[in-house]
Amino acid sequence: MTNLQVTRDQEYIIARHSRMVGKVLDLVEATIPEGNQCERFKKLIQIPLYDFRNEILRLTTGEFVEMDESS
Repeated sequence: MTNLQVTRDQEYIIARHSRMVGKVLDLVEATIPEGNQCERFKKLIQIPLYDFRNEILRLTTGEFVEMDESS
């Protein structure tokens, strides 16, 4: 996003998303034994989560978001 001003809606989305990501990572840690595999999985799972957040934030600015066929 090029606009540095964050709206209340965007703040809400960012805060809720952050809590959700934390909960998901806690669940991963609870189910996968600690180690390299767990750490790699936690990093990989964040990619689509943050891609989704960024897409939603772009939508709040009125930016057109093209659907990815693989989604």
